[in-house]
Amino acid sequence: MNNDDPPFKELSAIVRVPGSKSLTQRALVAAALARDNSFIGNALVSEDTLHLIDGLRALGANILSAFGGFFVSGTAGEIANSGKEIFLGNNGTALRFLTALACLGKGKYVLTG
Repeated sequence: MNNDDPPFKELSAIVRVPGSKSLTQRALVAAALARDNSFIGNALVSEDTLHLIDGLRALGANILSAFGGFFVSGTAGEIANSGKEIFLGNNGTALRFLTALACLGKGKYVLTG
């Protein structure tokens, strides 16, 4: 825009902001602990998010990918123990969250990454 161009009088636009990895992970954990079903929309899908989802599934949550987000069937706080190591990659947030969730379960849990 140079000085001879007229200034904008009106601008109309739709801006869609990508989801937040941090908020997506927190929403997934809350939904996994919930008593019923949840839908998490505008979720950010990343390597960290996918590691967390795998970990939550190992703890008993049913998580399905859907257009625009995830459907989560919660555990109502009843944490399962598959007896398998839960690999979380370099996801420190998932490590902290799943360490707390494992305390709700029974037996030995191994979280690795």
